[in-house]
Amino acid sequence: MNGWDASTTCVIFNPHAASGRVGREWAERERTLRQLLGPVTFRASRSSGDGAQQARDAITAGARTLLSLGGDGTHNEVVHGILTSGAPRGSIRLGILPSGTGGDFGRLLLDSGDWLSAAKALPTATSTTIDAGLAIFTKEGIEQRRHFLNICSFGVGGLAASMVNSSKKRLGSKATFFLTTLEAIYRYTPATVRLAVDGKEVGTYTITNIAVANGRYFGAGMMVAPTASITDGLLDVTVVEAGGLVTVLRLISTIYRGKHTELDCVKTFRGAVVTAETVGPNPAFIDLDGEAPGQIPIRLEAVPGALQLLLLRPQGDPA
Repeated sequence: MNGWDASTTCVIFNPHAASGRVGREWAERERTLRQLLGPVTFRASRSSGDGAQQARDAITAGARTLLSLGGDGTHNEVVHGILTSGAPRGSIRLGILPSGTGGDFGRLLLDSGDWLSAAKALPTATSTTIDAGLAIFTKEGIEQRRHFLNICSFGVGGLAASMVNSSKKRLGSKATFFLTTLEAIYRYTPATVRLAVDGKEVGTYTITNIAVANGRYFGAGMMVAPTASITDGLLDVTVVEAGGLVTVLRLISTIYRGKHTELDCVKTFRGAVVTAETVGPNPAFIDLDGEAPGQIPIRLEAVPGALQLLLLRPQGDPA
């Protein structure tokens, strides 16, 4: 990006990210960020959902570049804040400083997934237009509309997200998600879900999980949607049907490489609008960029050209 302007740049950080490590290290991180980025401003996200309000407040105060420092949940909130701020689409630039447990969206942008490497790259980064998603669901009888940056899933993913967020995360990101996913699979009662893509019913499935993806990764490096692109205006849908222990082991052995789509228990679709509802008594809980906001029924819509994203790779397509 030409003409880096620190005076209109705000870092929105989550001190609770990475099991509180961001907060514990904040004094040192702030000094480092000022050295690398210049006299930027800082706003802390103090509670669940506050990142969106901090983003809206920063834009009202004149920020035109927002840097999200935290995990995928923090990035989710900042994106939602940008897209509900009333600012013209594409007028606010987004930068990612990956600092959470999973860091899955950051994997698209930076091989290391390191906030410090990202901070060094941002002042000379170029920007590109990317898509987002919109999730519409009901919680406690009230319609919720939440934008997402990376992936929305439901099934065992929602249970795993809830368990990860309530854990101490002491084993590191990949081990935490891997072991928690195994435990969630053991505890999970498969839901039966009726699925439609672009208004056409594509099947009713008893599921382990369904992922509706803008990005490619979730669960600290599982390549759940290997062909997903953040610039194609579409959402990639990966259905994993419920199966026995052998099926689960084959899934786990292939999903980090994106080879699970070759399994008979996996179905894939692509479209701009996805709807899902349960059939039968078992619920399917939602994982929205690593957060667990409720359960389906749900409607998911692609939001093409939603954001200007600062790229961290010197070359190549971030999608």
